[in-house]
Amino acid sequence: MNKQVKDYIKNFSNDLHIVNKLIVAAYLKYNDIEVKNNKHIRTLLSGNDYREIEKFIKLLQEHSSEFNFEDVINLFEITIPTGDIIVNGAIYTPKYIREYIVNNTIVQQRKDSSALIIADIACGSGAFLYSASKYLKEKTNKSLYELYKNNIFGLDISDYALERTKILLTLFAIVEGEDKKTFEFNLFCNNSLDFDWHKKVKNFNGFDIVIGNPPYVRTKNLDIKTKKLMKNWQTASSGNADLYIPFFEIGYEFLKDKGSLGYITANTFKKSVNARALRSFFEGKAVDIIDFGHAKVFEGKMTYTCITFLQKTNRDSVYYAKLLPTALSSHKNINFSDIKYSMLNNHKGWLLAEKQILKNIHIIEKTGTPLGDKFLIKNGLATLQNNLFIFMPKREDKLYYFMEYNNKEYKIEKQICRDIIKPNKLKREDELLSLTEKIIFPYIIKNNVAIVLEEMKFKDEYPNAYNYLSAYKALLEGRDKGKDKKYKWFEFGRSQSINDYGIKLLFPYMSNKPYFVYSEQENLLFYAGYAVYGKSERELRILEKILKSKVFWYYIEHTSKPYSSKYYALAKNYVKDFGICTLSKEEEKFLLDTCSKDDINQFLLSKYNLDI
Repeated sequence: MNKQVKDYIKNFSNDLHIVNKLIVAAYLKYNDIEVKNNKHIRTLLSGNDYREIEKFIKLLQEHSSEFNFEDVINLFEITIPTGDIIVNGAIYTPKYIREYIVNNTIVQQRKDSSALIIADIACGSGAFLYSASKYLKEKTNKSLYELYKNNIFGLDISDYALERTKILLTLFAIVEGEDKKTFEFNLFCNNSLDFDWHKKVKNFNGFDIVIGNPPYVRTKNLDIKTKKLMKNWQTASSGNADLYIPFFEIGYEFLKDKGSLGYITANTFKKSVNARALRSFFEGKAVDIIDFGHAKVFEGKMTYTCITFLQKTNRDSVYYAKLLPTALSSHKNINFSDIKYSMLNNHKGWLLAEKQILKNIHIIEKTGTPLGDKFLIKNGLATLQNNLFIFMPKREDKLYYFMEYNNKEYKIEKQICRDIIKPNKLKREDELLSLTEKIIFPYIIKNNVAIVLEEMKFKDEYPNAYNYLSAYKALLEGRDKGKDKKYKWFEFGRSQSINDYGIKLLFPYMSNKPYFVYSEQENLLFYAGYAVYGKSERELRILEKILKSKVFWYYIEHTSKPYSSKYYALAKNYVKDFGICTLSKEEEKFLLDTCSKDDINQFLLSKYNLDI
């Protein structure tokens, strides 16, 4: 769909009734379709909006050679109110994804298609229900009137979404020659987290198929009511679950025995802490996962996705395949890896890959000693207001650093400041000096323990730093959303890492390459990153060579959480189980003396006995 057309229709997003009229009228006019009987569509064609309709049709004719159902669906999705996109997670799902899910869930059932009961329990504007109806229409002798009445069911939290579903399904029926006055739809406006189909549908006996794109909403964007309802589902009981997670359990709950579920969702449930309960829920069930890795399915979205099929039957393994989305249309059989549940760790996260990769990861983790057992790995400082506490001096004199904040200059006593660095920016050792910043450190050190200053002592001994922070006291008190907290208004929001000292390797939260930088400055603090602490420069230099190697990055690429542009998480949970191989003195000397990355990689591949 042309960008100018999209931009034009978005201007009407605050009046969805007008949007619906524009889209419907344009579709019918563009495709030369006359509606004689259907009351719903004829109502949308009435009124005095003909000028806007003519303007929209003219714009379409200038920029588009056709205006089909996918265009209708796309325009419905992009004109959802912005607030609802954030809160309800609505997004357009491409046709080839919908059709693949519909086709495969129906094939899994292996019975007469005309008898199948199909539902989308977060149906949005009805795209999946349209694809399902289209499939059933092609494969059965039933009319769409019959299919809508007996076979197709939808649920959504937004009434305007259901209105659009009715419009879409009605238009499809009219195009197929069924211009009836009315249709009977099984569409319900309610919250899927709190909806009992048995109470709403007479003689309900479960669905044969549940399909869809459950709402992807981060836990931070969920309202209090939704968070409370999510607690009723075991899959949302671990950590701060994203909204899509309990939809697997809800869909499964209302499936018939041997029924099939097919969703496209974020693929984070394989590894994330907040999906531990979901992984436990999947265990022992028939789960097939098609992982798209870094490939993007949704236009303009950074979410990494997968298709998951879940059948209401038992199985002792997960079937897993990783491929590009475009491969779905090749009609070739997908080569799934059969991974036993007994080989997966629900708590740590699932390692899903081809058998050779799984073998290599197993070898790496069983070699030598795990990184987290051999070395101390620490997270950086968390002030919860870094921009206030951390600064790069504009200039300095004997007693003060001069810094700028909020377009004002402040002078800060040097005696209350410490050196600090941000590993997320650090790539090379020669950058340490230029990237080192200062942090206001309102603590005194006693017996190697940081103790927060008494407020009067802070005010008396460091009046400039105190007055600076006082100017933003309300901002500091608003940390943790102003909830009851144990820290004073002028100290850091978290106590982590304020007592950490020693030589270390600094590394970022996430990266597209293995950046590990040695620092001999024992008092150097850090934030937005991690550090591995060691007892000697020698052992850290050896470790640095190992962690910068092809072996380590291979491990990260196949075990860590992926981000955009081939970045991966480097949190402690993802690096601690990497095996540090045992080296002889001669092998240690080789690593220390060798500068060639290729030579080091070849040595370590041989040392770990890996086939990469």
